[in-house]
Formats: sequence, structure tokens, C-alpha cells
Amino acid sequence: MKKYFWAILAIFIILPVVTIAQWPYIPTIPGPIDLEALTRPTYQIAAVQPAISEEEQVIKTYETLLPSVVSILITERVYNDLGQISLQETGGGTGFFVSNDGYIITNKHVVSQKNVNYTVITNTGKEYVGSVLAQDPLFDIAIMKIEGSGFKPAKLGDSDKIRIAQTVIAIGNVLTEFQNSVTRGIISGVGRTITASGSNITETIEGAIQTDASINPGNSGGPLVNLNGEVIGINTAIYRSGEALGFAIPINVAKDALAKFRKYGEIKRTFLGVRYIMLNRYLSFANKLPVQQGAYILKEIPSGEPTVISGGPAEKAGIKPGDVILEVNGAKLTTTNSLATAISKYEPEQEVILKVLRGGTEITLKAKLGERIVE
Repeated sequence: MKKYFWAILAIFIILPVVTIAQWPYIPTIPGPIDLEALTRPTYQIAAVQPAISEEEQVIKTYETLLPSVVSILITERVYNDLGQISLQETGGGTGFFVSNDGYIITNKHVVSQKNVNYTVITNTGKEYVGSVLAQDPLFDIAIMKIEGSGFKPAKLGDSDKIRIAQTVIAIGNVLTEFQNSVTRGIISGVGRTITASGSNITETIEGAIQTDASINPGNSGGPLVNLNGEVIGINTAIYRSGEALGFAIPINVAKDALAKFRKYGEIKRTFLGVRYIMLNRYLSFANKLPVQQGAYILKEIPSGEPTVISGGPAEKAGIKPGDVILEVNGAKLTTTNSLATAISKYEPEQEVILKVLRGGTEITLKAKLGERIVE
């Protein structure tokens, strides 16, 4: 009998140990069940990532973009007193890759000289022969090419999303001597209109980005970059009468030029055939106009040339000196969306609807855009 007793006892001791992992586990719940508590969501606290200082972000941005930036060196053949030919450095600038097969964007005034040699130098010091493929007839933009592959294109941002006071850096070939130089600053203003001169070229730049990041001779054509590592502008001009006044072309203008080049093999730009100023409250007051925005067609200019080009699209559409063009196809004209910028979005021969203020009355005119030719 004792033998059976110990056998039965062993079963009750051993059996739960062997089979408990296979049996469903039903916990005992003391007291009444709180169904609301059982269905109440639970939350998990996410791990907090360490913050990156702005200084580290600037360094990271510079190091990321540097392989995309190139120096452009200009040399030409000169004769010495003995009639011997040698190469002499005559200038230079900066550019940046926009494709991995060697396409580069820079300023038109950097590569405007004829019968010279353009040498493109990467951040590692490797040199290539540069070819100028296209020049923008409207904006200070040019496209170059070097032979090769595996280059790192810069990431292009959206200049329409620029915010005043955001931090930016400028990278370039300062004074054509100090390559890969970087300066830091902020966006000081947008929608600026300036007249820039250099390399025997004088151009009016509309919608320019103003920055206090130091821009020096040789920086022309280089990138203005936000802290996301995106190019938002092309460094173009400095204002010598002031301090820390640099200007850049919005990158969206360059993106449009690049798209046109890829489509046509050249940068086609439209023109309307008028000489104008973009209004603000000061110019509006000075010209006794009832509006503070729009493109004011000048009544006269010091050279005495007509402000509405004879036989041009504007004259054919009925535009007259003293008119204010308020809109192009419903898009309002402002200092950040100038007349040139607005019509550059269209193709030659396209028709646009212009809302015009004439003598206090708004009228609507249709204009077929012409094609601007590189001068």
C-alpha cells in the first residue's frame, strides 16, 4: 500500500513540472474585473536622441557638400618680350556638380571670356579641362561639363522655402587662391533687386537672396547652403559700399535653367520687351502710383531708349509706358516674384494673360512671349 501511495504522490509532484509550459496559463484576478482598465491604451517613452549643436551641424554640412564643390581657374596664352608663349592666370570662380557625370553650375560672368582655358579643380586637387555648354540669357547662370564619372552632385533645395534669419554657409574659391573656403552667416533678406558689374558685364539681378555670410571675389558661382545640406542659392555678387552684404541667385531659378538645358540643349528664356522696375512702397510713393506691388513700365530712361521695345511682344499686346503689370496668368508680381521670374517659367511663343493697371483702371491683355537671345 505504501508503494502505491508514493507512486501517486510522485505523479502530483512531477507532472506540473513537466507539463506547465504546455498548459494555458489562467491567472487568478482578485476582486471584480476592471474592463476599462484592460482596454485602456498603454504608452512607451521613446529614447531621447542627443541634440546636435549648431556648430557640429555646420561642420557636418560643410564636410558633406565639399566633394560637390569645384574651383574654376581661368588661364590664357600670353607672349613675353622674347615672343615665347606661356599660360597666365587671369581669374577664376567656383561651381558645383549637379550630376555624377560632370555637369556643373556656375555664374555666367565667371565663364564669359572667349579664347581662354577653363580648368576645373575638385576638392581633392584633381584637375580637369572644363567646357562651357550653355549660358543663361536672362540670369547670371552657366552650365559647364568635365569628362568623367562618379562625381558627387550637390543636393538642390527649394529657395521658395527660405526663411529670413536662417543659418547658411557659403563655400568657394576665395580670391582664386584659397580653395574650399567656408563662411557662415544668416539669410538677411529676400527679393532684392541689385545691379551687379564684373568681367565687363553689367546685369540686374532680381529676386536675389541677401546674406551676411562673407562672399569674396572667387566665391562667384559657389553654393549658398542651408543646414540640411541643400543648395538654396548661387553666390553671385557683393556690395562694396557696405559690410557683410552678399547676394545669391535663388536655386529654383537655376533648377529651371537646368531643366531647359536638358530639354533643348540650351537655356531658352522668354522676354516681353519692356523696361521696368518692381514696385515697393517707396517707389510707389515716388511715382505717385495707387499700388505698391507690380512691374511699373518706366515712362523714360536716361539713355532715351524706348521702355516698350518696338515690335516686341509687349507692344503687340498693347502695353504702354506708365502701365503697371499686376499679374501674369493669375500670379501676382512682387519683389520675390518679379516680371522676369514670372515669364521665365513659360516657353517662347506661349501666350500669357496680363492683368494691367492703367490710369487707375485694371485691364486684361494677352501677350505671346518671344525668345531672349544671349547677348
